Amino acid sequence: MTSDVNQAVPILPTEVFATFVGLIDQSALQRIFAGLTLAMTNKVRRVHLLFQTTGDTVGDGVCLYNYLRSLPIEISLYNVGTVASIGALAYLGAKVRKTSTSATFMLHRTQAGAQGITAERLQAVGKSVSLDDQRTEAILRERLKLPDERWEVHRVADLWLSAEEAVRCGLATEIADFAPSLGSQVFNI
Repeated sequence: MTSDVNQAVPILPTEVFATFVGLIDQSALQRIFAGLTLAMTNKVRRVHLLFQTTGDTVGDGVCLYNYLRSLPIEISLYNVGTVASIGALAYLGAKVRKTSTSATFMLHRTQAGAQGITAERLQAVGKSVSLDDQRTEAILRERLKLPDERWEVHRVADLWLSAEEAVRCGLATEIADFAPSLGSQVFNI
């Protein structure tokens, strides 16, 4: 009979690397939540997450923003290409937000198609878009320091920001690359 005392206890990493590339929707939220729950269960203290998204569903982006803000572990999000639309709002949920020098961000107001719907349905869509704009705009104005002329661009068109502009206005916290060390396991979410 062998004693458990002689068997090595596996050392769990306190820091992990992962990537997320895709739309912000319910499927993505399920994968991100499952991955971060697994990390917390295994007592990981810091997750470095490459975050590449063109956005998608407003409610899911707001949910991800609030979820990332509430986690008891440090999440570092990395923009290495483009983080756009509701993805940029979700990105703000992490305390540590890094961007490569060549990465970009895009913010815009809520959009909805109105093709093939009745007048009553169009009014309902208008109310929904207005509510989504109010909640996303409140978060953006609370978190970002943009000059008035940039807010005006955001009001009427897509607002594109370079990495340097993103750091200046508080969207990103620093310029740095996603750089797992040689031999690191990188999880795909």
